[in-house]
Amino acid sequence: MFASRLKLAIIAVLLISAPAFAQWAGRDGWIEEPGAKSTDVEGSGHAYLDSTSVRRGDDGLIYFNESSNVSRPDQIGKVGLMEDAYDCTRNIKYMCVDHGDWRNDPQSRIDLTKDPAVSVYGRYLCGEDPSPHAPDR
Repeated sequence: MFASRLKLAIIAVLLISAPAFAQWAGRDGWIEEPGAKSTDVEGSGHAYLDSTSVRRGDDGLIYFNESSNVSRPDQIGKVGLMEDAYDCTRNIKYMCVDHGDWRNDPQSRIDLTKDPAVSVYGRYLCGEDPSPHAPDR
């Protein structure tokens, strides 16, 4: 009797938690960047890249739009919007590249050599995955 109640309780917990995780998994082409770092050290929350915005620049960098510091799933694509660039060979992310001297500004550059987001960037930005949104190499 106790074992069957325990099984039911475990199943209930799993069923309740699954929709919450699925809400964060992504929305309309937005891909979560796990553990993504931001130049906004005050911010917290999730960061997402817009897979439909990925494009290779003439300079060899991969450009994309990002929604950062997302604290609720309904904010994806609505908060922290910025254009970023990623250097696939050096594992460097450049933040807010739409104005200024961002390449030479250490505050707009993040070394991602040992960052969990590198796997996402490798797949979706650098063409290591044959996804429909991966740019041509």
